[in-house]
Amino acid sequence: MSDISYSEKLRNLSKDYYQNHIKFEEYRSQRKFIIDKVDEEFNGYKIQDIEDTNLNNIGPETSGDKSVFMKTIAFFKNNDVED
Repeated sequence: MSDISYSEKLRNLSKDYYQNHIKFEEYRSQRKFIIDKVDEEFNGYKIQDIEDTNLNNIGPETSGDKSVFMKTIAFFKNNDVED
């Protein structure tokens, strides 16, 4: 499907929601479905692949790494993050 078709679907969906043709929960679930399809088609992977990767890589706090936020601050201040 082309990006124009996805764009049109999202436009129609938001129009239906703002005209109170569908409820918020239905709007969100349909929007998620469309966005997941866009992601799958244009980036080449499914949302399940991402979730599996995220579950295996819990985060910087559990792996002993400093948070990305603190590394960013240290970079811009040109200082090392204290341990």
